[in-house]
Amino acid sequence: METAETPFGQRKLGRKHIKSFASGIAHMFACSAQHYAWLAYQHRLPTVAIDLLDLRIEPSEFDIERNRILAGMCQRTLLRNAGQLAPPGAVVTAVLSAHFGIDDYSEDGRSTSIGRSIFTVILTDDRGKEWRVDHAEERMLIQS
Repeated sequence: METAETPFGQRKLGRKHIKSFASGIAHMFACSAQHYAWLAYQHRLPTVAIDLLDLRIEPSEFDIERNRILAGMCQRTLLRNAGQLAPPGAVVTAVLSAHFGIDDYSEDGRSTSIGRSIFTVILTDDRGKEWRVDHAEERMLIQS
């Protein structure tokens, strides 16, 4: 892995680590996205996009306080990780999108779930390179 030494001996991370930042955020979001999934099913809107640097959530049906909390957690994780990049490395754009499998809805009396859902995080570094990670959940619970 690409690293750089700092004046205090602490190693900074190379740009290759940006992909692992994206992977961690996609997994983190997928593990806590039950309310997003419920909104997707209720509004029949299978896709949501979040600008992780500006905390802009679209479409507006998803832009509620409860959802902004999870988006904010993902943003803080990204900023903390990006702060470990060796200069001049930086993340200049960060978009998370989720496509929920709302057409495969299931209810068994105890829980409700939807089908295959895909979570994509695309981070762009200061050189314009995109680092993309797709994370899939075959079934996911939905929660109001």
